[in-house]
Amino acid sequence: MNKGSLNSAINLALFTFLGLGAGCTTVEPEPQVVAETPKVEVIEEKSTTPRRPHPDEYPVKNFEEDELYELLVAEVAGYREDYEIALDTYVNIATLTRDPGVATRATMLASYLKRDEVALSLAKIWAEEDPDDIDAHRFIADLLMRLGDLEGAITHMEEIKRLGGLANFEIFAYRVANLGDGDRTALLAAISRMLEADDQDEQLLFSKAVLLEQNGDYEEALAIADRLLAKKKNVNVIILKVNALKDQGRNPDVVTFLEDMLIELPENRRLRLIYARFLFETDDLDGARAQYELVLEGAPSDGDVLFALALIALEQKDDVEAEKHLLEMVRWSRRVGEAHFYLGSIAERRNDLAQAIREYKQVGMGYEFLPAQSRIASIMIEQGRVQEARDYLARLRAEEPERRDQLFMVEAQLLSERSLRDEVFELLDASLVEDPENIDLLYFRAMTGEKFGDLGILERDLRAIITIQPGNADALNALGYTLTDRTDRHEEALALIERALAIKPKEAAFIDSLGWALYRLENYTEAVVHLRKALELFPNDEVAAHLGEVLWVMGERLEANEVWRKALELAPQSEILKKIIQQFTTQ
Repeated sequence: MNKGSLNSAINLALFTFLGLGAGCTTVEPEPQVVAETPKVEVIEEKSTTPRRPHPDEYPVKNFEEDELYELLVAEVAGYREDYEIALDTYVNIATLTRDPGVATRATMLASYLKRDEVALSLAKIWAEEDPDDIDAHRFIADLLMRLGDLEGAITHMEEIKRLGGLANFEIFAYRVANLGDGDRTALLAAISRMLEADDQDEQLLFSKAVLLEQNGDYEEALAIADRLLAKKKNVNVIILKVNALKDQGRNPDVVTFLEDMLIELPENRRLRLIYARFLFETDDLDGARAQYELVLEGAPSDGDVLFALALIALEQKDDVEAEKHLLEMVRWSRRVGEAHFYLGSIAERRNDLAQAIREYKQVGMGYEFLPAQSRIASIMIEQGRVQEARDYLARLRAEEPERRDQLFMVEAQLLSERSLRDEVFELLDASLVEDPENIDLLYFRAMTGEKFGDLGILERDLRAIITIQPGNADALNALGYTLTDRTDRHEEALALIERALAIKPKEAAFIDSLGWALYRLENYTEAVVHLRKALELFPNDEVAAHLGEVLWVMGERLEANEVWRKALELAPQSEILKKIIQQFTTQ
């Protein structure tokens, strides 16, 4: 039975079941006033309205009585928005009858309800019973990709292609960007197999090139991109080539290539934006500004372009130019919150603090809300209006209860930065009385305790977090690192750090903590192994300081100096590096 037949059967059944047939109700016509019109000769014609077919004429499958009743239940439940009941009923009848029409309807509903596993099982019935239905294979391919079964997905994409449909292999290729090497290699093999049958398929070629680029096979990816671009200047292929060139560090070639493409496609806005963004990312701010201004000529109200120009002006210390673009954003009602935030920062630099506060108060409830409130309170505190700032934040907490915790931390941070120890702990204590198991506030109070040298507060609050959440790896590591760095409880610290690493074995900070605990236990050989790994994963100044110290103590002073030198190149202002270098090299 096809889908049209199912709909006909259901509609007919509903028509009868709900009593909507002719003669079921009597409606008295309202009196109507009809304007008198001149008489005209009327030529009588046969009506072109098709007659309603007799029930026996509907080409439907003969469902059993109980099956038809179940279909009616599902339809009525759907009409009443009882979607779970409707879905459960459809699943039962689709499984029982394997009718592709029922399976289709059930698949759509399961997909709408985001019940992917259920939708997949139904879509498989749909495809098995109607194997030439492209939509069935599309549904299955999409669901399998979402569920991570990529080999299964590509099988159904092959079916879509066989049936003459658009398989969207390029979307597939981008979706699997985070695959491991093994999965990507398997997909490349599948696509290469399909290309053997049709080596001119542009989608397959593009997909293969995307996967090659992700796999690090840049030259082969570039060769395919050039082959495709010789036929047609597709922007997606241009982006692919740009990415492959960037991956190889060939930035001058990117500039030359994009300039050539813009000569051929001068009106392509997307391509010009790609070029502008690349110039911005490579610090050619003048070039980026010129490209964004060209785009702006054709779209003067484009908020993204105005914002990019404002950021470039701010980077170039041109507040006047930045302000011009930000005011245009406000005028056109584009990214208004960001515009007001940056207008506030410009007013602050001009020392027009009243104007800065006015701008910050207009940022709205988006991403800039919390930074703006922090700046408002900070300005007040710097003016000596500490209580006014605190009252302002308290009012905000009352007005925006969903932001309560974040606003508590904004206030605590401001008080902590100004070394108002009693005030910050009084605030945090009061907030945790209201919500004693708030993990974020407990962690913040623990770190504040560490800042003010009160390890008792730190240990108490981190242990409270671990009691509430035994699997909180960050709390385990923080307590373990602090105990080994600031006390002589190294064995206890090592056990806590090992628990954290059991939860997050690849976390660079935890590996650094492990190395540091082993160093404090004088197990230098193992300590160096872990600290090298941590620095490789995360080239951080503190990790470099730790590794250098252990190497120095082991007598590897040349290597220690080299580790510190490279770290200083990345973080020339690092106090921890300066301190450790001075401590050991001046002995």
